[in-house]
Amino acid sequence: MKVGIFILWVVFTVGLIVGAIIMAIKYGLFRNPFKDKWGRWKDDVSRKEQIIWNFLIIGGGMLLANILRVFIFN
Repeated sequence: MKVGIFILWVVFTVGLIVGAIIMAIKYGLFRNPFKDKWGRWKDDVSRKEQIIWNFLIIGGGMLLANILRVFIFN
């Protein structure tokens, strides 16, 4: 019984976190200034800027995953 409740709690928590991230991205809270609202690169963005922004987004995601891992799997 306790394992089932724990699993439901984890699924609910992960769902809330993913939903909050998707809504924040959808409404522009974490919007990349070099992309339009559909996620395509704007025409005036150089390749260097694309690489830097991709690095920042991927690095931020990995940092967030490492921080949340401590709370989820501990």
